[in-house]
Amino acid sequence: MSNIREAAAREIAALNKHAADREHRDRRERIATAALQGLLADSSGHASIASYVADAVALADALIAELDKPKEGGA
Repeated sequence: MSNIREAAAREIAALNKHAADREHRDRRERIATAALQGLLADSSGHASIASYVADAVALADALIAELDKPKEGGA
């Protein structure tokens, strides 16, 4: 019985990690999409589609990192 509980606990942990990973990817995609829209609105300085995409993802990652920082003052 203990083995079944341990297996179930591992399966639940794996499912929770998968859900959290999916949520992170979805959040990153939404932010990168918004960044890409902004970059496309001002198309100066980009030589290729790949450079737009790379910049959009970099902006998304930077914004996520900043948003995930703990707030100062504990609130």
